[in-house]
This record gives sequence, C-alpha cells and structure tokens, in this order.
Amino acid sequence: MIFRPAFYAAVPFVLLSLLAGCASGPKIQTSQAFTITQNQKMVPIVPFTNTLVPALFSELVFNDFVDGMNDHQRQAGFSWFGIVKDDMKELEKVLLPTHIYISGEIWSYIENSGCCSTEIRVKSRLRIYRVQSRELLWEAEIPLDSFFEHDKSTFPLEREKIGRRLSETMIQETLRALQSAKRINTD
Repeated sequence: MIFRPAFYAAVPFVLLSLLAGCASGPKIQTSQAFTITQNQKMVPIVPFTNTLVPALFSELVFNDFVDGMNDHQRQAGFSWFGIVKDDMKELEKVLLPTHIYISGEIWSYIENSGCCSTEIRVKSRLRIYRVQSRELLWEAEIPLDSFFEHDKSTFPLEREKIGRRLSETMIQETLRALQSAKRINTD
C-alpha cells in the first residue's frame, strides 16, 4: 500500500477532529467548611476577571452565566443572583459574614488556526467564598476546546458556541455545588 503526501497532510486534522471537545473535564475542589446559611436569599456574583481574552467573549460568558443562574434560582435554592457593581467592602457591610459570593476568571483563550481549520481552547475558574473571611469554599477549573473547519463554520459562530458551552458548564457545576452545600446544611 502506497501512502500519498495528501494522506500525511490529512492525518493531523483527523486526529484533531477526534480530539475536539475532549478536553479534560472540570477539576473540582470543595472545602469541608462549605455550607450555606438558610437565611441567604441572594448570592452576589463578582464580574469575571480575564487575561488576554477577547472582551466580547468574556462578556458573553459572564452575562450568560448570571442569566443562567437566575433562570435556575429555585433549583439552586436562592431568590436571585446579583452582579456586584460596588466595591466588595460595601457588600461586606450589607451581607452577613457567613454568606457566600461567587467569583470567576477566564484565564486562557487560544485560537490555533491553520489554512483550513481552527482549534479554540479556553480555560476558566469559578470560586465560591465566604463574604468577610474570604475563605475559599469551592473551586472549579473548567477547560473546553472546540475544532471547526473554515468551510463549514465561521470564527464568530464558533466563539459564540464555545462561550455558551463554557457558561452552561459553569452553571451546571455551580448548581451542583450549591445544591450539595444546601443538602449538607439541612442534614
């Protein structure tokens, strides 16, 4: 059997397409101290920080995350999730020291593009802290990747797709953590 040069050129793309979407799953760390007080009705969400990430991408992920958390507020066991617009010091004056808040960051965004295809990789973290002690209670590190061929899709569409996948993964992991902490508190 004779292999032609076109075969060897196609091998990396086939391997990449097999690996697309196969980033390792979320890495979760939970403190044994992670409980939620029964009287907390609102959970503050601090705007995500981002490093070398397109602003439109991080805004999409953050806004989808907040909207998704509010869409699932009953499932999470809270009245609402609010964006922190003031300084955290002001927030600490309003909330009880035992209350929690959520922060996050998108710290890696890479587009690896060739003539005919692109791989997009993104990494993010979500954290839940106690308000006044700033004690880390829960952390999720979430990597995602995507692969597309240029003749089948576009950069804007694929950026939006991976952004929505990221926010949905963030929502699911946060809901799981909040539900678990609430169950521990009621047992």
